[in-house]
Amino acid sequence: MSNPAGWYDDGSGRRRWWDGARWTDHYEPEATAATAVLPGTATGQGSQTVPAHPVAPAPAPPAPSGATSPRGLAITALIVGIVAFLTGLIPVVGVLLGVVAVVFAVIALVRRQPKALAIIAIVLGGIAAVTSVATTAGLATIASNAPRPAPVETEASSAPAPAESDEAEEPSEEAAPPSADGSAANPMPQPYVAEGLFGGEKYSLTARVANPAANAQVAEWNMYNKEAPAGFKYVIVEMTMTGIDPDGVEPSLATFDLQLATAEGNRYDEEMFTVFGEGMPSMSSGPTLYPGNAFTGYSAYIVPESADSFLLYDNANYIALS
Repeated sequence: MSNPAGWYDDGSGRRRWWDGARWTDHYEPEATAATAVLPGTATGQGSQTVPAHPVAPAPAPPAPSGATSPRGLAITALIVGIVAFLTGLIPVVGVLLGVVAVVFAVIALVRRQPKALAIIAIVLGGIAAVTSVATTAGLATIASNAPRPAPVETEASSAPAPAESDEAEEPSEEAAPPSADGSAANPMPQPYVAEGLFGGEKYSLTARVANPAANAQVAEWNMYNKEAPAGFKYVIVEMTMTGIDPDGVEPSLATFDLQLATAEGNRYDEEMFTVFGEGMPSMSSGPTLYPGNAFTGYSAYIVPESADSFLLYDNANYIALS
């Protein structure tokens, strides 16, 4: 806290003007002893002199405190930057703390606070943010590539129990087959006509199981084909797609639309990275199909070894396989 403006001893024995913030170049003139003649005495004869204005020495003020530059924001930015750097491998947290550290450091630089602290905070915060973003992206990629458990659907029998009758009914000559309703028990027949997301027919499709247990065949096709996990097997399905949409349709659409299903309702996505044998094109590599154009290709699915009866599944409908 600074002293008010005034004359103070600056430590050299002389009184100097303090303007409230700093010393000036002005010094107080030294006090001189003025003589005064006492009443009743003649001038110059037996006169006595006394100081006209005796000056009492003023107490020396405390030394003014030196001004210190503010550094709170710079220190805060540095602390947050260090914490962000240490938590950079934590998804999202490292990004948030890194951004806060950089913002505090920039404000500190604008307010002319210690530059070195602010720059270190910016570097640490930037490293933390980049590391956290990379970690978050990596975990998201791993999560997206993790195998998805197949959903299990159960179909309750919708057929009512036959009413009991006192009289024996005569057996009909030929029982009518149940109408297809798209359930696992009554799948839709082929050819299956797929509709677009916003309506309108896209393509028709027929399919058959080409190999219900193809582990050895897949390994023989290409040494880089992924091996089925223990307890699972490859099933190879041959598909023929015919275009309907006037704008054209890609055969790869079938690999996204269709899942291989079992009679119990379990469903499995296509294995996307299988290399097929010679003369066996993948559905993903077919040309654009316009109305009337057809393409035959293959898809590979990984299912439990115990599965032996298969259907296709698309848009809440089960489809019969030949």
